[in-house]
Amino acid sequence: MKKAIHRVLPIAAIILSTGSGAFAQEFFRDLGTSRSSGGMGPVYPSEYTYEDASPSGLSPLRPGQELNEEQLAEEADRYNFAIGPIQFGLAAGVGLEYNDNITLADSNRISDFIFRPSLDVQASWRISELNTMRLSVGASYAKYFDNSQFDSDGLLLSPNSELAFTFYLGAVKISLRDRLSYQEDAYSIATISNTDRGQYKRYENQAGMHLEWAVNDKLTLAGGYDHANLWTVGDSFAQQDRSLDTIFFKPAYQVFPGIRIGVSGSFSFIDFASNDRGDGSGLLVGPFIEWQISEYTNLYLEGGYQQLEFDKGGDFSNAAIDQRGLSKSDAAAVRDILRDNEDTSSYYVKFEINNKPSDTFDHRLSFSKTAEIGFSSNSYDLYHAEYDANWKTFQHTEIGPVIFYENYTASGDLGEKAHRVGAGLGARYHFSNSVTLGFDYRFIVKDSNRESSDYRQNLVFLSLYYKF
Repeated sequence: MKKAIHRVLPIAAIILSTGSGAFAQEFFRDLGTSRSSGGMGPVYPSEYTYEDASPSGLSPLRPGQELNEEQLAEEADRYNFAIGPIQFGLAAGVGLEYNDNITLADSNRISDFIFRPSLDVQASWRISELNTMRLSVGASYAKYFDNSQFDSDGLLLSPNSELAFTFYLGAVKISLRDRLSYQEDAYSIATISNTDRGQYKRYENQAGMHLEWAVNDKLTLAGGYDHANLWTVGDSFAQQDRSLDTIFFKPAYQVFPGIRIGVSGSFSFIDFASNDRGDGSGLLVGPFIEWQISEYTNLYLEGGYQQLEFDKGGDFSNAAIDQRGLSKSDAAAVRDILRDNEDTSSYYVKFEINNKPSDTFDHRLSFSKTAEIGFSSNSYDLYHAEYDANWKTFQHTEIGPVIFYENYTASGDLGEKAHRVGAGLGARYHFSNSVTLGFDYRFIVKDSNRESSDYRQNLVFLSLYYKF
């Protein structure tokens, strides 16, 4: 038996380093933080600003938590024509990108110029004073100058694309929503490295319902249900195909003016389409505090217990093992070595502080430690810290720097350990209310304990948008 183990260990090491060609994890919205590790400004040309969903779920900082005149004007300016009671906003853009490492490779890097046209449509139908339906669709396309095999298979749909309907039943506010996206870029997923095409093609859909009941002026009860699907394109990432059903709750109580405390919890059922990995469940529960420290600063802190369990071990290297032509006994031995039988049970933390000292400058610092569903592992622990800002330096001009650091460890005896550092800088110049010129630069470097999984990438993006 010892001889058999010594014989198959080198084979297992080779498969581990070369078998899948990509080691990646996908963030799911209700298992830990929903922030992608990109956070680097626009991913697609249709994304106008650096404002992103925060890990806490806090709205962008609004002094006094009310819209001021400027913000009311910005809200109204989103829509530029109407058909009957429905308001529409329509914008088109073109972008030219230079990427010096399309495939996120450690060596033999491929660079190219990419043309990205885009169209952004928003609609709002205020059915009554309390009932509103909103639609947002961001579509774009990627055309590579020298490597046409990387061209988009079809329209890219931004993760911001959403259909939402908000209405009231008595004192209960109910929001129904559906989000559909199609994405191919892989940079925002921490552990994808050295892919054949530098792409992770997947459709995602999240449909759900959120209920909020203001019991009185201090107590709010909130909860809901989400159903999420992930469908990948092709065989390379088929082990990721899954559905996820989540029940969540978040009651809160205002103990003092500007301070709310509560409990956040969710329970998820995870159903994978592939037999190579076990179905599972996820639990996340802990207290939180929202603190409006001053008119210009707010803070969110949440922490507690998180658990991910799976009903069997994950065999993530089956295809690579089958290609080796091993004997039945050797193949079984290699599978036993590489199988991930590990569940996770640990603490989680989400922290965020927003500060807006003036009408021309706002910034944010955030940190999170969570467990996420794995890609070539059952799960992984992720530490993520990020700082971003938005500065209206001169009239008609905005500058947005961002920097992040993350460190993760995948589950399993042979799980990957790596960290990434990224920074970006974007600038916008508004020639008029309709025409905006944009410039973005992004840099990412990754260091992994796995061979050929390190990389660095520089990206420059020049864009022009027109809002009709």
